[in-house]
Amino acid sequence: MGKVLEKLELDSTPINTKGYEILLKLVENTSRDSFDLNYGLFMYNVNAMEQLERMDFAFESLKKKLFGSLHGVLRNELFENSEKLKALQEKSVKQNGALSSPRETVKIR
Repeated sequence: MGKVLEKLELDSTPINTKGYEILLKLVENTSRDSFDLNYGLFMYNVNAMEQLERMDFAFESLKKKLFGSLHGVLRNELFENSEKLKALQEKSVKQNGALSSPRETVKIR
């Protein structure tokens, strides 16, 4: 996991949380490990593939949850804007009379 975090090139910020500080320390400690060590752990640990699959599943699960929430936000904004447009149209009808149909055309003679 440390090698993955190292690829993100994380930096300290003025608003680091304690959790973020611990994450930075993890990256600092594991980035010194050689690729050969990681390769050896991968090749000779019988649980390595399962752990990689679990990490992949966890990441995909988080992405689905985030995108699912985004869909809800966008849906709310669309419906809210639709209701605002409808209210403006109704207000316009009350002030100016009926709206003309988009299919109506003006004939010039």
